Amino acid sequence: MLRRGLRGARALVGAVLELNTQPTASIPLALAAVSSAPSTSASCASRHAALQSRVWLSHAALQHAPAPHTYTLTITTGNLRGAGSLTPAWVQLVGTQGKSERIIVGDTEDDSLGRGTVRTVTVTVSEDLGQLRFVNVQRLGSSISDAGTGWYLEHVVVSTPERHRLVFPCHAWFGEADCGGMRGPLERNLLPVSPEDSKERGEPVRMIASGLAVPHPDKVKNDGIKGVNRKGFGHGGEDSYFYCEGKNHVFAMGVADGVFMWREQGIDSGDFSRALMRLSEASVLGGSADVVKVLQDAAAGAAAAGIQGSSTACVVLVNQERGQLLAANLGDSGCLLLRPVEDGEAADHEAAPEMDLEDMAEFGTGADPPEAPAERWAPTVYEVKFRTNQLEHDFGRPYQLGHHAGADTVDKCDVATRAVRRGDVLVLGTDGLLDNLSDVEIAEEVAACRGRGQGPSIIAQRLARLAFEASYDKGRVTPYAVAASEHFDMVYSGGKPDDITVLCAVCE
Repeated sequence: MLRRGLRGARALVGAVLELNTQPTASIPLALAAVSSAPSTSASCASRHAALQSRVWLSHAALQHAPAPHTYTLTITTGNLRGAGSLTPAWVQLVGTQGKSERIIVGDTEDDSLGRGTVRTVTVTVSEDLGQLRFVNVQRLGSSISDAGTGWYLEHVVVSTPERHRLVFPCHAWFGEADCGGMRGPLERNLLPVSPEDSKERGEPVRMIASGLAVPHPDKVKNDGIKGVNRKGFGHGGEDSYFYCEGKNHVFAMGVADGVFMWREQGIDSGDFSRALMRLSEASVLGGSADVVKVLQDAAAGAAAAGIQGSSTACVVLVNQERGQLLAANLGDSGCLLLRPVEDGEAADHEAAPEMDLEDMAEFGTGADPPEAPAERWAPTVYEVKFRTNQLEHDFGRPYQLGHHAGADTVDKCDVATRAVRRGDVLVLGTDGLLDNLSDVEIAEEVAACRGRGQGPSIIAQRLARLAFEASYDKGRVTPYAVAASEHFDMVYSGGKPDDITVLCAVCE
């Protein structure tokens, strides 16, 4: 009897020890063998039950342990004079569901970031990062050596666990270049390009822009709030916008929409949205050419100043020398890139006069802009080449930066890069525009205005006017009506009265 009890205990212990070497499918078989082993004492049976429970817990843990996700990164240093570096760099992946640990590259002589080198590293995470937003690259200080004082990164290519290949172009210096006196920041956020977009090359452009913010009529009537529209900056209600040209021919523009409901707690979110735009402008004028960094600087500045409220934000940078657009969007504001798909020869006409600043301020109080004179024109068709994604936690609950604990972070923003060329038109708007006019309607109005030879000021005015009219049309099928019908499973029609902000920039 004693021998049989010892044999049963040994069988149980042996099964436990084998758990680390057996496939999970064989574990129940081992347990079955243990269960059939004889036992003659109560204490032995108790130990048997305890060990069996531990085995089952181990089996369950093995079954539910998350499988590792491995990303392969290929880092290419440019083949330029002085492009190499003996100083290592940190690399980090940032996705919609999380971020990886920072991985160091170039920290050994055999793995240095020399001129023209291609280095491959792997990043393993326990949980899926989701869709990759950007790659953060940070050079660990500057070095003075035969390899130069700066580092020129060509690009980073990421192979995902699903075997997708993503290209994150850089084509820029970290630190001071050996040629031409160029100097770049030691940290950059690289945005992905799709395979089809990576084949498209931009061309040098010059951006001509204008903006308009129109507050909700009730705010004008009840609170006396007026739109303030000046060259480079404006606001209306809780909406705000900016546009400017920074260093190194970088053009920037952005819109922000403060969340009105904070008024119930005595907080004006217009202060927050205006701060975001002013701080974004300051970051660009200070030399930043990294759209994620611009938004990070703005969010950090608003937090440091103790400004309360919350706001959506969409910021776009255009490298005018390379013809490259960089976009970052958080929430339900957005950006559209429109491109002519066929050329039309405009008939002789006199283009409509653009409004001056006083006229724009008048429109900000609810007055209508002057009508453009009717004239013959040859139509040009525009198509939407790119649109930022709308980020919402739920219908009517957009992602937003803010002072509160539940606020979102810049890491969650939707980012993208696209090539731009002469003739392209950029339209940025808050949800007052995008909830009331479809992409097709915006493209048609841009085509009509460009066909008449009209510039960004008239385009912004026309889009704001059309969005305003649609917002009060109860029979209109608007993007907001379609989304509300789907969300509430009921038929809804009409627009959504709101603050309306429109920015327009033409690539020349």
